[in-house]
Amino acid sequence: MKKKIFFGLILVVIATGGAFAQTWYNSYAPGIGESKVFINAGIGLGPTGGYDMGVPPLSASVDFKLPVKLPITVGGIFTFAQWKYSYSLPTVTTTPSYSITYKDYEFVWNNIGFGARGMYHFNFLKNLDTYAGLTLGYVIQTFDGGDYSGSAYEGVSFFLFGANIGARYFFTQNIGAYFEVGYSGLQFASLGLSIKF
Repeated sequence: MKKKIFFGLILVVIATGGAFAQTWYNSYAPGIGESKVFINAGIGLGPTGGYDMGVPPLSASVDFKLPVKLPITVGGIFTFAQWKYSYSLPTVTTTPSYSITYKDYEFVWNNIGFGARGMYHFNFLKNLDTYAGLTLGYVIQTFDGGDYSGSAYEGVSFFLFGANIGARYFFTQNIGAYFEVGYSGLQFASLGLSIKF
């Protein structure tokens, strides 16, 4: 039910943005006719699979302006996140005397994600680029358990898909900051630097 509401809101936002498509200034302003490539790099907050966060989601994305009248960009995203889990496993010795020793284990899951994304942009304020879009990709997960091995802890790769909304504000001709929310690239939210060419 929540997914249906979320996607419904995205469709409403996209439909509303169509009324502003004729202006098409803010996503590439200043310099509307010159900017064709947008690069984002940032840090995010994401899920941990129930474990501790080793390295928070780091992502880099690139968006290319399509040569059409509609305010649409397509591009790709690369992301990395690390999850950790530590615990001590007891070992009981009864000969020659009873004793308990503990061995520490640290499990590490490295998640490397990559995919394609498409964004529809809206025009509300000058120098402010607001957008909504979809992401589709794949995450390769590797597991490092030291000298421990067990199928219950091995890495499991999975498809990466999600939807997000975001905004970029350009302080200068080419440099700005962005903020995105929604599930996209192993993260629920992302904040970072945005550059346009």
